[in-house]
Amino acid sequence: MNMLFSVLGLIGGLLCCVGDILFDYKGAGNKKLGTSKNIDSNWMKMAEWRFGASIFCAMFGVIGVGLGFYSLFNQMKNEHYVLAFVMMICAYIGTIGGFFVHSMVCIQAVIYKRIMSKGENFEIADHALEGLYKAVKIPFVFLYIILMTADICVAIAVLVGALAVPKWMALLNSIIFLIIGMVMRKINPVKFQDLPGIIMPSLGLAMIGVIGIAALI
Repeated sequence: MNMLFSVLGLIGGLLCCVGDILFDYKGAGNKKLGTSKNIDSNWMKMAEWRFGASIFCAMFGVIGVGLGFYSLFNQMKNEHYVLAFVMMICAYIGTIGGFFVHSMVCIQAVIYKRIMSKGENFEIADHALEGLYKAVKIPFVFLYIILMTADICVAIAVLVGALAVPKWMALLNSIIFLIIGMVMRKINPVKFQDLPGIIMPSLGLAMIGVIGIAALI
């Protein structure tokens, strides 16, 4: 079962990558708009079905990622129960919260498209989305930190030998992948504005499944 859960963790992380692409692949010429720069100009060019499909992928993706973490919990709990427990609690809260936040940002894009398609002015859309953005901003940061804490627990588990994998696999986590994506965007904002930068954190989550599989082989 642990092998199955780890495979599902890998698939779940890749589904999250697909969800990221559906929501955040905006193409050339996109500009950040709005009071908090939380509006993308190319939302108007993107098909509305993409945002619903993105939520759908994220829903099944986080279920898979959660099972991947559960596989690691089962592998660690006998000898490193406290570390395994902290990881699992953070993963549980973080994955649920991640789905909530992802859904909200997708809904934000749908609201913007609907308001603007009715001929309303940009100020109305900005005012509405600014309120939504402020409502989810603090929960987003809080839940993201919790999910990253689960990743840190996995890295610690690898380094202390709680998982039977090479030490270098401690680098296979969302934090490292996020940093790589940010660096790539800084190096070439035009070339890397979409891929692979937008999928890097989710790709890091997929590595939870890879670590679980490697530990069982």
